[in-house]
Amino acid sequence: MPRKASWATKRERYNRAVGFPYLQYARGVFRPPRLEALFLFVTSACNSLCRTCFYWEELNQGRDLTFEQLEKVSASAPPFHKLWLSGGEPFLRKDLAEVVELFYRNNGVRALNLPTNGLLPRQLETVLDALLQRCPDLVIDLNFSLDGLANAHDTIRGVPHNFEKTLATIELAASRWRGVRRLRRNVATCITSENYRELVALGLNLLRDSPLDGQYFEIVRGSPMDPALKQVPREELASLHRTLMWLHEKYADRLFAHLRSPARQLAKAYYLGNLKLHFDLHEKNHYGPSPWPMPCTAGLTTIVIDHDGHFRACEMRGKLGRLQDFDFDLSAALRSPAMRTETAAIPHANCWCTHSCWIHSSSKFSPRAQLFHIPWAYLKHRWERLPRTEARELERFAVRDAPLLAPAAAD
Repeated sequence: MPRKASWATKRERYNRAVGFPYLQYARGVFRPPRLEALFLFVTSACNSLCRTCFYWEELNQGRDLTFEQLEKVSASAPPFHKLWLSGGEPFLRKDLAEVVELFYRNNGVRALNLPTNGLLPRQLETVLDALLQRCPDLVIDLNFSLDGLANAHDTIRGVPHNFEKTLATIELAASRWRGVRRLRRNVATCITSENYRELVALGLNLLRDSPLDGQYFEIVRGSPMDPALKQVPREELASLHRTLMWLHEKYADRLFAHLRSPARQLAKAYYLGNLKLHFDLHEKNHYGPSPWPMPCTAGLTTIVIDHDGHFRACEMRGKLGRLQDFDFDLSAALRSPAMRTETAAIPHANCWCTHSCWIHSSSKFSPRAQLFHIPWAYLKHRWERLPRTEARELERFAVRDAPLLAPAAAD
């Protein structure tokens, strides 16, 4: 009879570095707002033509900050925990690993959000191998963009065969870094008027066939290249969200499988409560501004640096100045009259949005959100939850005529 795996062995199979933080947020419930995340548009270069992109007018313009300029930014910045990269396609920047390592060493960054279209597998391998070796305490969320099944995804993103190439890169990452607990492989999906009817099928296929740690869904935001993509019917969005929570439950089971009871149930409830709160705010704010249940902390806990040195409090708000005018001293920019005026104006600006990054960052500094609204969102999810017997009904959305994962494609 085979021996039962020990608790230590089971724990080693799980990406513990990823799941653990969900039990730790409560420790900081009563902390004052402070900088915790930098959103860095690391390049304007892009090899896609995404019609969902709110940054499309800035792309492929050149003028990216140099490594030496980013050295000044890092040297002058206060400590912060999380680096969110954006672009452009981050893997088109040749010194990407060095840029991340800079903030890891100088500013204490220990969490990296790294989005990609999945079209550059060789560059992805090189960068991630370097980061995993040089930054031993860094936890990486590698987020592959998939915005529908093959035809919809390729049409939205403007690249032939993008879908199959991205799936091949996902499989490559799973094979190369299988068991690496500090690297979490996710899919990020943008909900649009052209794909919302097939996202359950996409989610089911990925859950069944692809070795992912999670899939996250966000309604198209800002001023995209194609504004018609924002025209998702309100009732359809709400119905889709209710169904997608079933997928989130399945990923939560994977994410917290290493924990013992009752820690596992508490972590899962907090995780799902966050996602349900995000969905609720997406539904309220996609069709017009509606106040969040906590203050927005844009400019206090987060700052955005554009590829060319402009800085902002939020991706959805205007540019406040140029780091060049502060000799790339980020602390000076944070203390500037323009930023102080901006953070004072945001609570009264009625610019409530659907941006999950800012919803999440703001909720982390709100005792009311942490202690009431997130648990309440979880309870609402439980009340609205699809019956267990209905899970089988979801299988009708699955596409079974061909395997999801394509053969490896050249970059």
